[in-house]
Amino acid sequence: MISLLFVVAMAMIILHEAAHVLTTLAFGGRFEGVTVRHIVAVGVKIRVDALSARQIAATLIAAPVAEALVMSAAILIRPEAWSLWLLLLGVQWTMNLVPWPWFPNDGRKLWLLTQEGRAALAATH
Repeated sequence: MISLLFVVAMAMIILHEAAHVLTTLAFGGRFEGVTVRHIVAVGVKIRVDALSARQIAATLIAAPVAEALVMSAAILIRPEAWSLWLLLLGVQWTMNLVPWPWFPNDGRKLWLLTQEGRAALAATH
């Protein structure tokens, strides 16, 4: 079970970042590479300069949707572990969607975009 948990967690990370990249590319943005922040955080460097605020928001929202798809697959594979899968998803969404003031995660970027506009978002890069 531990190995399956690890595989699901890794799939969440990979598909999360892939969703950002694919959505950005679909809207005409650019992918510039993979980054590692604070030793424990992996991300992608994307250019959204040419995108509208709605397209940027869609790029940020695409990642948790991809994670929900991974969780759906995990629940289908091991339905008896549904509470573990939902706990993993809850932890991931808490770390990534809550707009923590000290860490520029997706939630913080989405918050800045909706509250202060594109200029505030650009300042987080």
